[in-house]
Amino acid sequence: MKRKYIKFPRRAISILAASACAGTMLTGCGQETVVEEETISEEIPVEVLNPEAGTLTLKNEFVGTVSPEEFVYVIPMVSAEVLSADVAVGDTVTAGQELCKLDSEAAQLQLASAQAQYDSVEANVDAAQVGYEIAQAQYESTIAQLDVQNEQTQRQKDLQMYQMQIQIDNINNGIDDIYDQMEDLGEDKKDAEEKKDDLKKAKNKANAYAEQAQEAYGQAQAVYDTMVDSSGYYEKQAAYQKAIAVVTALETPGVEESYVGDYAADLKAAKEELDVADEALKTAEKELEYYQEALDGASAAMSSAQSAVSQTESAYEQVKEGIESIEDGQEKLNNTLSDTYKSLEQTEAVKNMTEASLNIDTTPVQEASKKTAALGVNSAAATVNSAKVGAEGAKVAIDSAEYQLDMYTLTAPIDGVIEAVNVKEHDLASPSSGPAFVISNKDTMTVTFNVSEGIRNTLRVGQKIQVDRNGKLYDAAITEIGTMIDQNTGLFAVKSCVSTSDASLLTGSSVKVIADTYQQGNALLIPYDAVYYDDSQPYVYVAVDGIAKRKDVETGIFDAETITVLSGLETEDVLITSWSANLRDGAEIAIQGSGESGEPETVDAASDAE
Repeated sequence: MKRKYIKFPRRAISILAASACAGTMLTGCGQETVVEEETISEEIPVEVLNPEAGTLTLKNEFVGTVSPEEFVYVIPMVSAEVLSADVAVGDTVTAGQELCKLDSEAAQLQLASAQAQYDSVEANVDAAQVGYEIAQAQYESTIAQLDVQNEQTQRQKDLQMYQMQIQIDNINNGIDDIYDQMEDLGEDKKDAEEKKDDLKKAKNKANAYAEQAQEAYGQAQAVYDTMVDSSGYYEKQAAYQKAIAVVTALETPGVEESYVGDYAADLKAAKEELDVADEALKTAEKELEYYQEALDGASAAMSSAQSAVSQTESAYEQVKEGIESIEDGQEKLNNTLSDTYKSLEQTEAVKNMTEASLNIDTTPVQEASKKTAALGVNSAAATVNSAKVGAEGAKVAIDSAEYQLDMYTLTAPIDGVIEAVNVKEHDLASPSSGPAFVISNKDTMTVTFNVSEGIRNTLRVGQKIQVDRNGKLYDAAITEIGTMIDQNTGLFAVKSCVSTSDASLLTGSSVKVIADTYQQGNALLIPYDAVYYDDSQPYVYVAVDGIAKRKDVETGIFDAETITVLSGLETEDVLITSWSANLRDGAEIAIQGSGESGEPETVDAASDAE
């Protein structure tokens, strides 16, 4: 921020003034002016310091007016004679404390009348309440009876329907059993049919086997007969028997020897032939035994085959009879199933009829009973409500009378001090006569002061300020910043709060308000006198290797001692703070007070810097 102004260092002004006075003294009274030639040293002695960064805050003073934070007027709300006034100006009172009494006889009579009316109406409310309770009890009794009746009816209905359902369930179970039996018979029939087919196949095989055995037996018999015929077994057997008979006869005792001799040759031949025939017979017998065994085997096989055929045919017939029996059972089950379904239909029809008879809607009758009982309750309730409305009206009349009666006693609305008393005993107090008492609470005082728009924008609610009353300082805080310009002053009103209770802060007194306003931070703080101006360009001198160098700077806010530099200067620069008429850019300088080290001193930037 640049400011356009011309500023002369205060030291320069003092020297110029002293020089002017000296010149006047030398030229006065017509005396010849004597000017001593000043010897100028080559090096200008200067004082220096390093700039420091900081914040500069400006303080402004304003005129404020003191007033209590709480300030009330106690105005009578009724017109009546003052019976007593118990406080005086300067008295300290508390909220609710009695200040004075007014004549309240008329208000008391009105309150008594309202109370009597309320008691009468309240009795009516009690009577109506009793009637309502009776009606409510009757209604509840009706509801309870209907509930019991409905519960009993429902139980009876549930029992009958349960019994009917058991019958239907039994019939359905019987139907399921029939279907199970039919399914079992179907499986049995299927098994029998399969067994019948197997037996039929076995029968065919047995018949074929029997035919084969019969054929084998015939063939064996034919072979046997052929063998018998071909071997001459029977002839050989006859010859053998004959030979035996001859031998036997020849060997029989008593036969004549001569006779034996005649047949001896024949006997020998017969014996030989007998032996041959016996061998042939034995051989034929063995062959016949073999064929006989074969014939017996064929006969046995034929008998076995015929027996198997008989057994197969018997089993086949039994299976046929079993299948017929199963078919008869299926037919009977079908008939039984048909009869069972008819029984089920009849039972369900009876159940539906029973359910229809049990579900006859009795709701309209019950609802009518409930409505009748409810009408009684509603009527009683309406009576109670009407009585209560009357009682409320009577209570409002009592409250109004009590409120009117309270108006005849004036009390303090806040804690505070009596500032004014405008009534006295036996006077007539009325609303039109103005406030009877003025009370202020001075525990917390408000100081109001006016500021310009620019300063208003620098303030904030809660900001700490100071209030000066005849040299005594009080801490305060801003509580309100106005948003509307006062048309008379063109300023904004600002309110602050002083929490310190002090009798010297009189209502309406003027005080001085001290507040921080403009503030600039993050700037370099240098002495106010170290800045020079060329036209409107501010500049400073810095020391560089014993030479004064000019630096143009941008300055900000300032007070009597300190000014802020926004740009053009660094904290490392050695700022020349002393003034000299010969100080210029490029002048040789000698730093004063730097000691042997030659380092500049560091000086506190400003007493007002934060």
